[in-house]
Amino acid sequence: DTYPGRIGQATLIQQENQAFLVIDEASYEAGLATETSTPFFRQPPTWAAETVAELEADMGLPTLALQATVDCYNLHAADGKDPLLGKKPEWVRPLRGSLAAFDMRGFTAGFTLGGLRTDLDSRVLHVSGEPIPGLFAAGRCTSGLCAGGYVSGASLGDGSFYGRRAGVAAAKN
Repeated sequence: DTYPGRIGQATLIQQENQAFLVIDEASYEAGLATETSTPFFRQPPTWAAETVAELEADMGLPTLALQATVDCYNLHAADGKDPLLGKKPEWVRPLRGSLAAFDMRGFTAGFTLGGLRTDLDSRVLHVSGEPIPGLFAAGRCTSGLCAGGYVSGASLGDGSFYGRRAGVAAAKN
């Protein structure tokens, strides 16, 4: 229920790039039936099980870790609420029946909204703060406007404005 970049950023920064997507069979089947289904989710899940306890064991998680998480989620979802992550009510419903899980570790569930630190001429900066000779970057791979959260359409500005500045700066070298 959020932009993939926000999920990726939170997963990378707050979860040390460790994440799982747990979904029940009904939601998985509904997702496959939509024409706009993300291609990643058209591949089989990493694990599938009849119960949360079985899924937890198959995933190698500590006993009750997933069970407690799903129980807490389902308790609030029964009332259409998600106090932990704040999903919109129309997307909140208890997980029931058979479950599947996707291993998202290292995947960042999207992208991270930023990355390379650059200066105004799009020169990539070393951790020391000095420009790395001959290395330029622009657009989504840099810590531009969206580094702190997604702003719809900002990729166009990051890419075109800083791409042009990178080209001018590179031509001077």
